[in-house]
Amino acid sequence: MIGRSFFFILLSAALAPFVFGQRTPTEIVTLEKKAVTPERELILWMKNPKKTPRDPEMEIYTCPEETRGHYYNGKAYVSLVNTKTKKVINVLEIKGSEVTGDGEALDLPYLIHRGYYDVPEIDENREGKPVLMNLKDYNDDGRAFEFALYDAVACMGLETTLIGYSPKRDRVIQYQTELKTGDKTFQKYWVDYFFPHRPVKKMFWQYEIDYRGRGGAIDKYEIRYDQEKEKFFGTLKFETGDTNQIQFKITK
Repeated sequence: MIGRSFFFILLSAALAPFVFGQRTPTEIVTLEKKAVTPERELILWMKNPKKTPRDPEMEIYTCPEETRGHYYNGKAYVSLVNTKTKKVINVLEIKGSEVTGDGEALDLPYLIHRGYYDVPEIDENREGKPVLMNLKDYNDDGRAFEFALYDAVACMGLETTLIGYSPKRDRVIQYQTELKTGDKTFQKYWVDYFFPHRPVKKMFWQYEIDYRGRGGAIDKYEIRYDQEKEKFFGTLKFETGDTNQIQFKITK
């Protein structure tokens, strides 16, 4: 179901530090390839991942399985390739969520039911191969060059990150968000529930998450995209109140 090959990107010197000179055999699992322009292609792959199928006895997905399903665990990379010259322009090592992991390894589904990821075809178990690099205009700059990844913490909590092609730099990048909360400022690659939302106005997002039923607060986000810096900037405020008055909502 998932292509496994070294193909031409492993012949490039750009990947030599990742592949050659290892004491143990290196297995490269190619998850997807997606063209972003006539001469640029993104390749999503993992190195020596651990394959973890779901328990066949479990029909109902747990909350974390909603973003995992049957999954590979390990370090994940995206290569930007010049399809005309067959050369790798750059290789991005995707930074994992600090909330759900060690900041390095990712859980990426190879078989899952429809939900956070687009699944064009499903089997008798209502599962299929997800489209992980579902390119859309997530940063609202008018170009559908980005894809989002999701990581469910539990039944509440959804870490999200954005990866895409930067024509300005001619590189594949993982977008960062500078998030201010109170007197602290954080540089984050993963932001809670961010990328299921659409902007409320040009390059500006505003949404809230109600964690009060779990002993928390209402998390209120305001985030804007700086096209020149290719970075998100935002604030996070916490408010408490009546749990019956405000519910979690996603802006469509």
